Amino acid sequence: MVVTKLFQYALAIRYRFIGFWLRIYLLLLGCKAGAGLKALSFPTFREIPRRNIRLGKNVVFGRGVVIEMVETGTLLIGDHCTIGDYNRISSPNRIELGNWVSLAEQVSIRGSFHHTDRNQILVKQTSESRPITFGNDVGVGAFTIFLMGVSVPDGVVIGAQSLVKKSDKLHAYGIFAGSPLKHIRDRE
Repeated sequence: MVVTKLFQYALAIRYRFIGFWLRIYLLLLGCKAGAGLKALSFPTFREIPRRNIRLGKNVVFGRGVVIEMVETGTLLIGDHCTIGDYNRISSPNRIELGNWVSLAEQVSIRGSFHHTDRNQILVKQTSESRPITFGNDVGVGAFTIFLMGVSVPDGVVIGAQSLVKKSDKLHAYGIFAGSPLKHIRDRE
């Protein structure tokens, strides 16, 4: 019992230590990061942040998080948010998470889409992008994918392995799941 408590205490110190260095890294690059930042491992940044990331207070990053925010993109994460293990956040546009947003492991947030014209090589085609926003008090299950243009209202819960598109009709405090996404019930 004592060994377990000591191990948990040591892990908590480690998470705060990595979070401290992540906060310093972001602040040195002109980004903003609130107090209490914790990280199980240092996120992978596909491009060096340039004043385009703002983190609120008490944000937690899991292991293996990948952030692909190009210079034109902006990532805003509110207070008390949890970004689960192996999440990928990618956009040349704006991605905004409100307060108390919790993303389980392997969630993918994609703010752009490549064109697929037949007369041109696929990887040489341009892409389009739209912002993605999450309200406050949102919970997202594992392996869920969010595509460009999605707006998630306050209090929504998205079940695991769901696909959320701009055309999906979400309402506040609803519980949704599946692909295609379906309304299951409302939070009580």
